Amino acid sequence: MADVYLDFDLHIWTEGDVYRARVRDSPAGTTPSVPLRLPFLSEETAEDLIQRLEDAIIDGRGNRAGPLSSQEKILRDFGSRVFCAVFRDNEQIASRFRSSMDIARSKERVAGLRLKLGVEPPELALLPWEYLFDESVFDPGTPQSYLCLRDLSPLVRFLEVNGPVKSSRIVGPLRILGMISNPNIPGRKHLDIGAERLELEEAVRKLEPKVHFEWLTSGTREHLCNAMQDGRWHVFHFIGHGGTDTEMEDGNVRSRGYIFMEDRHCNPEKVDAEDLAYALEGNGDLRLAVLNCCDSGRGSSFASPGAHLVRWGVPLVVAMQFAISNGSASVFAKRFYRALISGHSVERAITSARRDVRFESRVEWGIPVLLTRTETSTSFEIDSTGEDSSAPLVKKTARNAQARAELRQLLGVDDPA
Repeated sequence: MADVYLDFDLHIWTEGDVYRARVRDSPAGTTPSVPLRLPFLSEETAEDLIQRLEDAIIDGRGNRAGPLSSQEKILRDFGSRVFCAVFRDNEQIASRFRSSMDIARSKERVAGLRLKLGVEPPELALLPWEYLFDESVFDPGTPQSYLCLRDLSPLVRFLEVNGPVKSSRIVGPLRILGMISNPNIPGRKHLDIGAERLELEEAVRKLEPKVHFEWLTSGTREHLCNAMQDGRWHVFHFIGHGGTDTEMEDGNVRSRGYIFMEDRHCNPEKVDAEDLAYALEGNGDLRLAVLNCCDSGRGSSFASPGAHLVRWGVPLVVAMQFAISNGSASVFAKRFYRALISGHSVERAITSARRDVRFESRVEWGIPVLLTRTETSTSFEIDSTGEDSSAPLVKKTARNAQARAELRQLLGVDDPA
């Protein structure tokens, strides 16, 4: 049976210089708009705080076991302070949260309480809420824990987008298109993706015939557009580099994310969030995108590549808010797809994958972000006995690309740069 979650829908925005919050929906009811005080932001800017947290992840990613490290303590203290500010010290929100969690625990056929977080202020959206840490001040009998490591309390970044959401029912195997873009970028390390690629291929191979997986033969935008137009893909899995630019907009500093693809000479080509959405536009079957590149989940409400894809109609996107190591990325992908194919919801699959990553690195499990426009938790209904008329799609795309190249040569038209 598919996982069923109740929703705790929390909306955060600003009015003037004041943060405000409201529980829009929960098993225990709603709240009116209330002021939200975040004392830790009076001690340092959000930018400095994020940099300190990112440094802790970089310095502590090699820690796999043992007592609490200084790096993990930085992340845990942050998660605890955010939890206390939102879910303890704000009595109206805290009361609804406690009651909602009790209701979710009491229902046999409910997997838990999904924290459906809608954050408008850019400086708050950039914070890694995935490290929320519950010190269990409400229930001494409950162990202290990170909320996102428990099946009972997954967290999603909810983005309000108009329009229908694609059905979760899939006829035939789950079709995954993988793309690796690894150009030489000045100032960036070349990705060592050989082992990650092999491990992902091996993990997916074990899931056949419920999965059909192919890699694009190059990391160019043209090849991606062709594949999306020529085939019916349910999942797009990208491995590469990403980043964030900042700019002034209406007097405010805004961050905008991008990824690196390759041009036809294997040089790096910066592709911003909007252009990535255009590249995927040709495939009406896309249900999920997994962006394994740094900063793909980092930015204001719709500025990151991941958030922009949701805005353009992709129901679910898993993105990374910081750089993640190859080992942790591989562990995450293997467990995530296995759980997904086993019939678990995307929320439970990402939670399961986080726990596996924690065995690899005590600090990197909170890097993945789940962005969604779906009102409820999503499980893919895969009917692998149905006809899969789309495979092998990449070979078909390659043939089409060759035909287009021959046509350009015949007409005397240069290849696009």
